[in-house]
Amino acid sequence: MQTKIFNSDELKDLKIAVIARKHKCSTEYVRMVLTGERERNTELARKIVKDACDVLEIINRETKVTL
Repeated sequence: MQTKIFNSDELKDLKIAVIARKHKCSTEYVRMVLTGERERNTELARKIVKDACDVLEIINRETKVTL
């Protein structure tokens, strides 16, 4: 998970501004962490990556509805 580099399609699905607001940082910092331009060795960077992975997992999972 920590080495995941997000591609442009995945970044389009993510709400970068929401993640930045949650962690009280800039949208540019979030984008740089997710694209690998910034190191992920801080706790903040790891939390950002974790949240992004969680959001993409929810978006990509198949939802089964039984009525």
